[in-house]
Amino acid sequence: MIETDELKNKGVILIVEDNIPFGELVAGTLRDEGYQCHAVSSGNAALGWLSSHPVCLLLLDYNLADMTGEAFISSMRTLGASVPFVVVTGRDDSNLAVQMIKLGASDFIVKDTALLDRLPIVVSRTLQETETIHRLKQAENALRQSELRLSRAQRIAGIGSWEWNIQNNGIYFSPELFAILGYGQEPTPQLSLEWFYNQINPVDLPFVRKTLRTIIESGRSMNINFRVGTRTGEEIVVESHYELEHGNDGQPELLVGTILNITQRFKAEQEIYQLVNYDALTGLPNRNLLYDRLQQSIVQANRIHGNVGLLLLDLDRFKAVNESLGHNAGDQLLRTVADRLRVCVRESDTLSRVGGDEFVVLLSVVSDEDGISSAASKILAIISEPFLIDNQEIYLTASIGVAVYPTDGIDAQTLLKHADLAMYQAKDMDRNNFQFFSSELNVRLMERIMLENSLRRALDREEFQLLYQPQIDVNTTRIVGFEALLRWHHPDLGMISPDRFIPLAEETGLILSIGEWVIREACRQSRAWQDSGLKPVRVAVNLSGRQFKMKLDQVVAAILMETGVSAKLLELELTESILMRNVSENLELLYALTAMGCSLSLDDFGTGYSSLAYLKHFPLGRLKIDRSFVRDIITNPDDMAIAKIIIDMAKTLKLEVTAEGVENLEQLDTLKALGCYEMQGFLFSKPVSPQVAEDLLRNGIRF
Repeated sequence: MIETDELKNKGVILIVEDNIPFGELVAGTLRDEGYQCHAVSSGNAALGWLSSHPVCLLLLDYNLADMTGEAFISSMRTLGASVPFVVVTGRDDSNLAVQMIKLGASDFIVKDTALLDRLPIVVSRTLQETETIHRLKQAENALRQSELRLSRAQRIAGIGSWEWNIQNNGIYFSPELFAILGYGQEPTPQLSLEWFYNQINPVDLPFVRKTLRTIIESGRSMNINFRVGTRTGEEIVVESHYELEHGNDGQPELLVGTILNITQRFKAEQEIYQLVNYDALTGLPNRNLLYDRLQQSIVQANRIHGNVGLLLLDLDRFKAVNESLGHNAGDQLLRTVADRLRVCVRESDTLSRVGGDEFVVLLSVVSDEDGISSAASKILAIISEPFLIDNQEIYLTASIGVAVYPTDGIDAQTLLKHADLAMYQAKDMDRNNFQFFSSELNVRLMERIMLENSLRRALDREEFQLLYQPQIDVNTTRIVGFEALLRWHHPDLGMISPDRFIPLAEETGLILSIGEWVIREACRQSRAWQDSGLKPVRVAVNLSGRQFKMKLDQVVAAILMETGVSAKLLELELTESILMRNVSENLELLYALTAMGCSLSLDDFGTGYSSLAYLKHFPLGRLKIDRSFVRDIITNPDDMAIAKIIIDMAKTLKLEVTAEGVENLEQLDTLKALGCYEMQGFLFSKPVSPQVAEDLLRNGIRF
């Protein structure tokens, strides 16, 4: 990786400027950024300095008193000096800029009021590019040297060879091959094909075996590369060429192969690949590799008619943080951001740093925009968590622009451009948010944001209400309980289905306050019915998985004390998926709830784990047969069998059982015959308001 301090210690920046005060001003600006600088006022003075001092970069005024910039460049090269240079001039001349770039200038900047602000960025970028080019040249030189050595080795027969007699399974290794494998004067091992296979890296071995079979079956010559272990324990990379020889009968007889150690060449190629395709600071794919993977994802998505999501992330106000803490801390912060973002992507996705404080997340194949929104929300949340850099807490936010293939573009360049535009739109909207480029997707996103904002205010505005569905003892036709069901009456949108707002409440964490309100309101209503002279009945409340992460037993105890309701009248319903998440912690909580007198029921039973092995460990009081089994219990023998198993299981465990979704007398009679005597459903009553529920308690239900 090319570190900031490493670049700054490469040498002095030589400022060649005939305006001495301006030259010192430029030098002072760069010294404030940590660079070493020296300023001279003439071309001859600069040439003299170059001949005796290490210089990493030249800032060259084109119009010098003693020579032009072009003449200086020519004189510098005559001296044999090869230093990257940036031309600084008062002339905003595009022809001159092109001329200087052709002469080898790294950049061309005009002396204007913003020069001193832009200068550190130009210098940093030029040094980074120069260092990358230098390392690429080193790697290429190493590769060329390796190839020369390999060529010499071939000339002196340094290539190992081997033969495999297919007829009698005999193996021959040349002395050069044993030398490649690390054997010298010591005795060589007993040769066999299996011994050779054992030296090959286990990951590569199936490929080698398959190649040899293919050569024997097809008769074609083939070249392959694979990894093999040496006698000393070192692993090397070898290039192997194979040819097949046939006997007089035309049958395969001899497989002949050569093996060449290409480890150094392989390492050089890997280093070049790393420099070309990966960001030096974070180790993430750079723009070059991102572009390639984006094109591949587009081809794949087009083949399966899927979508590709492109999220362009820019850290808000990173420049101010970087300047206040210093570039080392800024580099560390960028590496930490990269580490966090890695957690947010799947193995099939690509996380890339495309420059500065910009990152891109490529979601290779996504079904719809909801998956993209979820990924963007996760990224915003993880970036907003505090960073600890040099024992100091730092808070960041991010703005994300989203483009989707094929809605927002059918090629990589268009998608990147549209994601960039959407990112700036996100910044315009107070930052710390994400925006889709597509206006259609933005409408949906805005609807979701609007719904979330409304949901956050719904409790305070008293927009929630509970409806109550009776639970009936069919032997006595008495109401033995109610299930409390949450409804949201939006002032503008009307009644909103729980299927629409409960997942949003779960995702945002609002379910905690809403769930607490539901328990409190159900208990308050139970107390109100008792105060009006009605016989107490239990009230069942559905629990969310998130509620298990708070101190639910303490919340319930406080509500029961506040409302004066007996714990035995409160039944808490949970699903199998909630039950099986963090089993040990759940057990402790469930036993705490039952210890205070609450009863527990398992909702939607039969759709999840449905195992006697786990049921017996939990302090449950009731199983509820899911409505999906009740709906077709008359016509579907499988549903009837499942219902009977659930009822029998409940009896075995001494649990009560309630059937949901009973809509007709045939279902009632069947369930009753199977041994289920408590039911709820539209046959008896739909969910009703508290007042109607009170009337049903007073007058009973006919069915």
